[in-house]
Amino acid sequence: MGYLLRQRIVFVSGYIDDKLATRAVGALLALEAIDPEAEIRLYVNSPGGQPYSVIGLVDAIRAVKPPVRTVALGAVYSFASLVLAAGDKGRRSAMKNTRIMLTQPMGGSQGDVHQIEATVRELNAIYQLTARYYMHLTGMGADEVERLTSRDAFLTPEQAQSVGLIDDVVWNRGGRIPPWQGSPTPPAVIRELEDLGALDRLSGGVLGGY
Repeated sequence: MGYLLRQRIVFVSGYIDDKLATRAVGALLALEAIDPEAEIRLYVNSPGGQPYSVIGLVDAIRAVKPPVRTVALGAVYSFASLVLAAGDKGRRSAMKNTRIMLTQPMGGSQGDVHQIEATVRELNAIYQLTARYYMHLTGMGADEVERLTSRDAFLTPEQAQSVGLIDDVVWNRGGRIPPWQGSPTPPAVIRELEDLGALDRLSGGVLGGY
């Protein structure tokens, strides 16, 4: 991963727990220390994560000085969609075949009635916190956020763009493609993307970019 970091590329791949969030935050802080102005590219491919681990990563994305470009690929589900939305406005995109899903906090509890009540209060607190983040990051109102998180809501990149989660959809090389993808990909980056399973050899692009 050394070459990717030198190119200011960070991957958030897998379930976002404390370990993954800490590693990603560490990479963001290190890149900020190296150059507080150059853009950081953060690729997200995640089934979700622990709420407070995700919130910690979102806070770090919003706090570092360099602009952060977020790119969704594969699947970005549940709380991981907050990481995608946390990128700088105008710098949030998704590969054209990405699936994005929003949901509400879920959990269970065992024990006496007091323990169950405590769990319900915590789930409600998490919901209120994440709802405020969705509203702040996307511009959606409370009713729209409630509608999309009342049950699993699967979105295409175009739908995610329409509700403000992202700003652009990455198409094939002949279609719309951001300027930062216009130059040839160095072979070392291609090899590391292949090792991560993020490169679609059939298309020659990153996960569904055919």
